Amino acid sequence: MSQTDLSVAVLKMASVSHAFSDVDVSQPFHWRKHIEGVRMALIGTHHELQDLAATLAAHRSQTGLPTTLVQQLLGQYHTAYRELQATLLGISDEQFDQEPAAGEWPLRVILGHIFDAERTFFALIISGKEQQQAGVKRPFTFPDGEVERIVGNQDAFYDIIDNQPLAKILHHYEQFHQRVLAELAELTDEQFLGPSPIWWEEEEYTLQYRLHRFEAHMRQHHIQIEKTLRLLDLPETEAHRLIRLVYRALASVENCQIGAPTFSTEPQHALATIVRERTAVIQQIVADCRRLAAAVHNDDLATVQQITNDHPALANALAQNGLSLLMNAIYLRKTAIVDAFQAADAKIDVFTAAALGDVPRLQALAEEWSGYLNRFAKDGFNPLQLACYFNQEAAALWLIKQDTDVNAIAKNQMRIAPIHAAATHGNLTILRALLENGADVNAAQEGGHTAVHQAAHRNNVPMAQLLLEFGANPHQPNAQGQSALQMAQAEGNDEVTAVLAL
Repeated sequence: MSQTDLSVAVLKMASVSHAFSDVDVSQPFHWRKHIEGVRMALIGTHHELQDLAATLAAHRSQTGLPTTLVQQLLGQYHTAYRELQATLLGISDEQFDQEPAAGEWPLRVILGHIFDAERTFFALIISGKEQQQAGVKRPFTFPDGEVERIVGNQDAFYDIIDNQPLAKILHHYEQFHQRVLAELAELTDEQFLGPSPIWWEEEEYTLQYRLHRFEAHMRQHHIQIEKTLRLLDLPETEAHRLIRLVYRALASVENCQIGAPTFSTEPQHALATIVRERTAVIQQIVADCRRLAAAVHNDDLATVQQITNDHPALANALAQNGLSLLMNAIYLRKTAIVDAFQAADAKIDVFTAAALGDVPRLQALAEEWSGYLNRFAKDGFNPLQLACYFNQEAAALWLIKQDTDVNAIAKNQMRIAPIHAAATHGNLTILRALLENGADVNAAQEGGHTAVHQAAHRNNVPMAQLLLEFGANPHQPNAQGQSALQMAQAEGNDEVTAVLAL
């Protein structure tokens, strides 16, 4: 079974998408009515391949070409092979040779071991078949040099797996794999259930057993490869997991052609065309989203307008930090770009609504589900913290009235509460509302700083007075042991020092 138009299209999709980050697979894209992002290009392809595989399998059975026992086992082996290919996508030659930990095999050694063992498994099967056909008396022997006679020179093979780059090894492995599928697919059940030569086990096994070893051995060492990748700090991304599903589904289609390579190729060509076109689309989407992110960072309004005009869905693109590009523009205070995203009808979620002070949008979202108001964004902040930080007074006051948690701690290193966010601007109206609704006036954020530390640093007398009114402790030390009073004194903020010293 050689490479087909469909397999080439799927492998191209994988080569394009395997490096996609978890954010990239979330960029705007829809498959049919499903709008969960670029990931749907991969899971949608998996869906279509699985559907095609089921259809082909049924059609093959109905047309009098049922798969034999050996073809079923070859399909299991081929599925394991495709999944192994998916796992090895994106591995650099340096990573391929890197020792993951003391006493652990590098990836080169593991892959070489898999390949080497399969050469012997294959030679055992071919030797057994030949001895069966020659009427050799059982038990069959496995003569020295039999592996080289059947699959080629061992020294040349070891030179490849010991010295060649990963891509070259995979190319040789692919050629060998296709040979296994092609040469074993025509074994009869009688041959398959017959004996193989005696090997190191000193027991007689069937050819069926030997063929099962292809998949079982590969699965065993595939798990070893996955462990090695974790030791190399190369965790499997969402894109990789999805590609592995796609490869498994591709194998299901290809398995329908084992022993019947020309069977029903037209629907495969049709799906290959769809996959190629889809690959081009997602490649462009991810590239445009990255261009758009750079434009936001560089305050390049013209590029933002051009991309969102040409592709309106990309108004909802994400930055690599997982936040919408609109939210990133808000953080960067890029007012014109914020306006451009809004003009392009970017989605306003609960976080951007809070940061923009869009009370009607907050109200509409709360009517859909009140839980939105206490959610945390990808960067660890909740709507009330954002409204306070961006000094959106109307939004902050409305959120406080909705019984949102006024002492919620940000789920990030800063560990701010709404009171710290409000203290950034010294908005006394927001601060009073927080305090009157139970905010802890002495709550400490990262570094042990409290709101009164902020008042001391900013020499903000009205804020210091308000905080003291609600029980702020000007002597509470931060992580460096410095109290708000000591900070005010050290920075020469005499006005606030006088208030804090009372």
